[in-house]
Amino acid sequence: MLVFAIVCTLLLAPAGAPRWEPIAKGVERRPMPEAAGELLRFDLERFRVDVEVPGPHAARTATALRQERAATAVTNGGFFDERGRSLGLRIGQGRTLVKLRAHVDWGVLLVRGRRAAIVHSREYVPDPAIEAAIQVGPRILVDGEPTRLKPQRARRTAVALDRTGRYLTLVVTREDAEAGALARALAALELDSAILLDGGPSTQLSVRAGDLALDLPGGYAVPDLLLVVPRLP
Repeated sequence: MLVFAIVCTLLLAPAGAPRWEPIAKGVERRPMPEAAGELLRFDLERFRVDVEVPGPHAARTATALRQERAATAVTNGGFFDERGRSLGLRIGQGRTLVKLRAHVDWGVLLVRGRRAAIVHSREYVPDPAIEAAIQVGPRILVDGEPTRLKPQRARRTAVALDRTGRYLTLVVTREDAEAGALARALAALELDSAILLDGGPSTQLSVRAGDLALDLPGGYAVPDLLLVVPRLP
């Protein structure tokens, strides 16, 4: 029955439609031509997530930090002010690096053990088991449905999750994209929740996984970043 189901899925898929391609154990890649994007999906049973805040005086590019930390993937993080100070909650390796920003219509990406979740800022509850977190926004996918978003084009960085929270997907666009179009594209992939990280010139990605070597540079170094790192055996 399982073989039959797989064959049916392949037969029913649109001809030439992009598919998830395994590139390393626990890592899959999918191009997203409908939003000029790259998707990288990580199994949190094999990878852990970290947040690093080098700050305004030691800002890093995704490529530089990936090399320094021997990470599998690094993207830019959340918002920062004109002085380069991170805005909103940042937790890295279980330590609160920047406090929660109250009374904002943002979300919080949080990782606890081998599962991730995205909640609204007002739903966030401190928990010593949280290993990594970034407060940013807006949320663009909630319970599998796109949210109402202002029409605006920019390069985008996002994080999306499946319903179980086991698989974390990094999303980066190569070109300017509408947030609403990106949300609809992610919903069509049956993802359950998604949140935008900082975009525009901040958007950047560096990946080394299997035979994949991918660097999508941003306009400048940033004061906080999101890392995906292999778990120790």
